[in-house]
Amino acid sequence: MKLRLNMYLLVSFILLYITGCYFHRPMVSKPDIVLKNNGQPCISIPALLINFDRKKQFDIITTEVFQEGVGQLWMKDYFDPLNFGLPKKYYVVSGECIRFDYHFQNNIVYSINFESSIRGNDESKNMTQKTWAREFRIFKDNHGNVELWLDSGAKKTNIIKRK
Repeated sequence: MKLRLNMYLLVSFILLYITGCYFHRPMVSKPDIVLKNNGQPCISIPALLINFDRKKQFDIITTEVFQEGVGQLWMKDYFDPLNFGLPKKYYVVSGECIRFDYHFQNNIVYSINFESSIRGNDESKNMTQKTWAREFRIFKDNHGNVELWLDSGAKKTNIIKRK
C-alpha cells in the first residue's frame, strides 16, 4: 500500500513538473532579424505572434546593443518618466524595422535587446511589457558573400581554409 502511494505521488510530481515547465511562457522572446539591402539588420516584432490584428502597435521602451566580450555598445531609452500615462515617444507595428541607430560591423557577435508594450494599454492594470533579445552575426567571407547567423550559430567559429 505504501509503495503504491509513493509511486502515485512520484508520477503526479513528474507530470506536474513537466507540464509546468512546458506551459510556462518564455521570459524573453526572440525578434525577427533579416538583412536589408544595405547589409544592416532589420530587427522587428514577429508578425506571426500577432494573431489577427496585424496592425497592432507597440511602444518601444528601450533598445540596447551589446558585443560579446566588450559589453554595452549603445543604448536608447524612449521612456519618459515625467510623462507617465501619456503615449510613448516611439512605436512600431509588427514586422516594421525597429530603429537601432547603430552601424553593425561584419564578423562580430552582437546581442540586441529591446522592451516593448502594447500601445494603448494601461500598464498599471494590465502588464503588457515584453523583453526581446537575440544574438546574431553578419558573416562576410573572403569572396564577399554575406550571411546572417542567429543565436547559437552566431557564436560558432568559421574556419576558412586557405589554399
